[in-house]
Amino acid sequence: MQRITSELPYLDQAGHVYVPLAGPARSCLKLNRHASRVWREALRRPVDLEALSAPDRDFLLGLTRRGVLLAVPVSVSASASEGV
Repeated sequence: MQRITSELPYLDQAGHVYVPLAGPARSCLKLNRHASRVWREALRRPVDLEALSAPDRDFLLGLTRRGVLLAVPVSVSASASEGV
């Protein structure tokens, strides 16, 4: 399980997530509706990356490698106490 947080400010509006400085040449990255849903769910509670579909997992890991997201391991017992 991983606790994922955003390293950058972001705007969640009109069904999309916008992340400034996360796109090419540090432009604003606008996530499509599916990616926005994956983003929201990942930031809401600890996530089991292995349980995600490969594209969703690769999306989150790619943002982690680029420094947009921070993933920190959490113990199973800690995530269970949060109602996961």
